Amino acid sequence: MNKKKILLVDDEKDTLMVLEKQLTMDGYAVVTADSGTRALSLAKSEQPDLIVLDIKMPDMDGGEVAFRLTESPITKDIPIVYSTCLLSGNENYKSGEKIMLAKSKDSKELIAVIGKVLAERSKK
Repeated sequence: MNKKKILLVDDEKDTLMVLEKQLTMDGYAVVTADSGTRALSLAKSEQPDLIVLDIKMPDMDGGEVAFRLTESPITKDIPIVYSTCLLSGNENYKSGEKIMLAKSKDSKELIAVIGKVLAERSKK
């Protein structure tokens, strides 16, 4: 069975390390990017099954990264789960295909959402 590949994008290296470790332990193949520019490059070359995307980043914010991903035929269909410090506590947001989660030290909710999105995608 092929492992599902997740691209984690966050400018905070500690956040990347913690999430990478947790997702790897949960059976995912993980690729990380610490900038929007690097994320675009890796999304095209690695073709992940899902992208976890930080919104506030210094070089290019998550909104711009997502927009550029949708412009490319290679990356336009990759689902994105936004992870942001712009939301607090248990405050999360879902609208259609867009899911925005508050950053948290506890990655259980993020991992549950990733599993759910990938399961729904495999049904299509």
